Amino acid sequence: MNTRIDPQLKIILIGGSSNVGKSRVAGALASKIGWRCISTDSLARHPGRPWRQSNKKVPAHVAEHYLSLKANELLESVILHHRKMSPLVAELVRATVHDEGMDKLVLEGSALWPFITSGHRMKEVGAVWLTASPDTLRTRIYEASGFHNASEQNRGMISRFLERTLLFDRKTAELVGEHGCKVLDVDAYKTTEDLIDGIVNSLRA
Repeated sequence: MNTRIDPQLKIILIGGSSNVGKSRVAGALASKIGWRCISTDSLARHPGRPWRQSNKKVPAHVAEHYLSLKANELLESVILHHRKMSPLVAELVRATVHDEGMDKLVLEGSALWPFITSGHRMKEVGAVWLTASPDTLRTRIYEASGFHNASEQNRGMISRFLERTLLFDRKTAELVGEHGCKVLDVDAYKTTEDLIDGIVNSLRA
């Protein structure tokens, strides 16, 4: 694996929809090149995924969010949230670029798309957007959520989350591509290492 990064870069943005693999590849890339890694979820959280890894119940406000809104309304809600987060992202990028005391950063999150599509072209910033096929996203969401063993209500929430994810993936990949950002299909890479190579090569290009 060749992970030689352009020395001018101080921050790498890795965006994409839920369950496309941003966290895994961002963490692996940051570890390889010795940079810190942050998720935009740490800046502000929208109602998260409608399932929990333990036996804990999905919070009532999260359940209401997914059960009361249609897929297009869920999409509008998360897009509005991301737009509101843009100043926070911009400030973090600005600080990383201009503050010599700050470590270089791999920043990942679906909330990055408004910042990327705004035409950001700083030489210190590299950006890539990850996308995946509907089948890949569906399989990952079903596996992560335990869909097949979930209650009827939880299946309803997970299904609505999946619908929103598919809409978000398609819409944002098109927008980001139209604005000249590199869009990589994760299905084209067999391993995380291969995907890291693809990201590094796209940043060089």
